[in-house]
Amino acid sequence: MTELDRVLSYLRAADESASTSVRRFPLGIAFFNEDLPRVHDRNFVLVTAGAGEGAGTDEIVAAAEALQGSAGLTHRKVVFEQEGLGARVARELGEQRWEDRRLAIMVYRGGADPRAGEASEVDRLALRPAVADLIRSEPWGADDDVVRQLADADAALTQSLRERCFARLVNGRVVSMCRLYSDGSIAQIEEVATLPANRRRGYAEAVVAKASAEAVAAHELVFLTVVDGRWVKHWYERLGFEQVGLRYEATRAP
Repeated sequence: MTELDRVLSYLRAADESASTSVRRFPLGIAFFNEDLPRVHDRNFVLVTAGAGEGAGTDEIVAAAEALQGSAGLTHRKVVFEQEGLGARVARELGEQRWEDRRLAIMVYRGGADPRAGEASEVDRLALRPAVADLIRSEPWGADDDVVRQLADADAALTQSLRERCFARLVNGRVVSMCRLYSDGSIAQIEEVATLPANRRRGYAEAVVAKASAEAVAAHELVFLTVVDGRWVKHWYERLGFEQVGLRYEATRAP
């Protein structure tokens, strides 16, 4: 298997383990988490490689409407494993006012960074206040139920993955953070973020460097995903990550 194939397989397995129910359909798999209905990343339709080949946009939207609508979800989200199909359908959905995103899958190639010593490993609950503050800074952050569900969403992934958390502390308070998930051979760096008042100080670099150094010491493959076409992708390249593929997704908010 290529590195990209291994990452896609890892993501599919992780999403299934984080679901309270899964429905397979001709084009792929629908994942649901009844405890987190407001979390789009835990409730979506995956059009799998091969199965969705040749499918039309209307057919895919109809499947999402039927599957997610019957589950009582108010949003619609479709993720594509196949780059060609994803590029075409996500673009067409974007023209229909869905939010379409192109995600770069990046594998770590570099070595440990001296800045890793500036970050610390912390308990997952230590991140929660900072995570909640970040969510509240977003347009959807006024809804307390959304804040609660998003802040607790990582726990669903720990059904099959080990989670470690890293942070930059200032006066004992988390100001920058990331999570590291592992299935034993593959590690994923996720949710890299810094509180607005503490940005541009190298804190996120220290946190990612720490997580990368810890991950590469014990795993065959270390990866992350980032929105393609933005400055942050080049930032990750400077930290030792290299793109190996693309993943597309489209979301229609309630």
